[in-house]
Amino acid sequence: MMPVRPLRSIRTALTGVTLSGMLMSGPATAQPVQAHPFWHQLLHRFVTPSNAVPLSQTETLPAKAAHLTTATNPAPPSNLTPPTSTAAPAPPAFPDFTDEDRQAELTLSTALTFMLPRTLAPHTPQELCLWGMQALLEIPQSLKAPGHGPVLSASFTFTVQPGTIFSPARVSLLYDHHPLLSTHTPDKDDVAGWSHLSLQLIALLRRDVPQFQLMSDETLLNRFLNGMLARLDPYSRYQSPPPPPSRSDTVTHDQTSPEPPASVGLTLRRTRAHFPVVAALNLNSPLWDAGIIPGDSLTGLDHQSTRQMALPTLQSMLTGPTGSTVTLEFRTQDGRHLMRSFTRGRMADESVFPERKGRYPILRVTHFSSRTAEEVSQYLSTLLPDTPPNNSSPKALPTPPLPGLVLDLRGNHGGILQQAVMTAALFLDHGVIATTEGRAAEANHVWSIQGGDLTNNTPLTLLVDQDTGSAAEVLAAALADQQRAVVTGSSTFGKGMVQISSVMPNGGHLSLTWARITAPQGWSLQGLGVLPQLCTNPQGQFSLQEQLTALRDGHSLMADTLHQSRLIHADTPEKTRLALRQVCPPAPPGPADLSATFALFILPHAYHTAILPLPDTSMLHPAALATP
Repeated sequence: MMPVRPLRSIRTALTGVTLSGMLMSGPATAQPVQAHPFWHQLLHRFVTPSNAVPLSQTETLPAKAAHLTTATNPAPPSNLTPPTSTAAPAPPAFPDFTDEDRQAELTLSTALTFMLPRTLAPHTPQELCLWGMQALLEIPQSLKAPGHGPVLSASFTFTVQPGTIFSPARVSLLYDHHPLLSTHTPDKDDVAGWSHLSLQLIALLRRDVPQFQLMSDETLLNRFLNGMLARLDPYSRYQSPPPPPSRSDTVTHDQTSPEPPASVGLTLRRTRAHFPVVAALNLNSPLWDAGIIPGDSLTGLDHQSTRQMALPTLQSMLTGPTGSTVTLEFRTQDGRHLMRSFTRGRMADESVFPERKGRYPILRVTHFSSRTAEEVSQYLSTLLPDTPPNNSSPKALPTPPLPGLVLDLRGNHGGILQQAVMTAALFLDHGVIATTEGRAAEANHVWSIQGGDLTNNTPLTLLVDQDTGSAAEVLAAALADQQRAVVTGSSTFGKGMVQISSVMPNGGHLSLTWARITAPQGWSLQGLGVLPQLCTNPQGQFSLQEQLTALRDGHSLMADTLHQSRLIHADTPEKTRLALRQVCPPAPPGPADLSATFALFILPHAYHTAILPLPDTSMLHPAALATP
């Protein structure tokens, strides 16, 4: 249903790090050579006294804190005696690696190998590891001394000396003015060399610096990797493996927790009617095969009337041991009575929950799991059946289209991108849903669909809020760009990046951003999000009443902002994105969200006007031209 066509590989020019430094032209003179800005940032003085303000991992130290000096050698005054040269103290020898050190080195090497071809911009092992070292040496204020005493003041001078034609590059570290590390650096592209050097630094810190002596290799590796990943983007992260269970955590056969109760996958709700109504059915519920759908009434449970039963009591009676049975009696919406025994079983977690407000059905999608599109399809089949019931004549007319359908994505943080694409395919006949672009060839895809709109062009609105993110934003952007739906609410979260995950040799998980998401009309989601066609945030530039009046009169007050948002690309300044978001700032769900949506269904002309115009009118979706 959803053929995927890979996008051609996107090539990015590699830019290496140029080493530069002091070019010695004689014993008495020195000519400074402009150092690369990257090396300026890595020549830092790390000081964390008790009253120091900790630095963010993405910030740089002020210029006055960097120990970078270049000067010629002036002649000493004639009245001074030249000082006697003394040999600088040698740094301590590297400690022998333990099995824990070797495991951490293997993990770091594997992480670098996984990251290097997949990061959005090219980086070298040298650059990544120096970022990690910098993060490692920024000691948090909360770090205690081994004896749980007060926070110690630590002073680190971390210096990277670029290589010259006469000598290779070196890295050195002073701890309280005493040498801790001084060694040649590996080649900038040497994964094994930089992994080994990084673990040597970790081993030295654990052995010789009190603040680190109680910390494990894994704790320091976690800080190292997450400090490195924070320089790349806001979403890449490393998660350490869970600690092994202690003896007290081990569960014997006699201590096993009781099996959670099974059910028939039925959720009930109370209405003004006498009997509880089916609110939702699990995708695996046996009630689907019996013809039960949301909206039917449960009149009996195990031969007892449900008329006076409290809802919590009913839900409890529906559960029981796996394989047990429960007898249920229903009155369907067409007046039929059905009584049948059903077997309880394990039900998969749900992500779609239906409800109805008056004439309008609402599908609330909480996240995108591996079965979300199937759940949405199942509920759509009950709302818009395309075949007559078994007891109806084959010549029976199909159910007329709904007056409107609401897809509620508020609070949906995303999930599986493919499920968002497949969900979009349920409302579109064809078209591009999203494009993902990255350096790795396998990250590049054009997500397009060929299918059929199951809703028969039913007017569709999407409810969004400040927490609508990632895959949910992809769905909202696709249906808005393809003129299939009106997005209502506030600006969404603005996460337009895709992560890929890998398990490390130590059992930890590395999640790396490797692609950017582009909406069908070619604009970037990252940092912008999806702006609504109808803004319900009271803090927005236009009031809801002003917008509805304008839509009824044939024009949209959000049109200019929406047009500008479709011009956003990956290199657009952040201030431009923020300015657009402020027209309808991100906000939590509001009391006017649903009423504004229903107003669009009641006013067909307003619904048509709110549909986002496309640059090419020949690409209009039939739903944009049909009368709601």
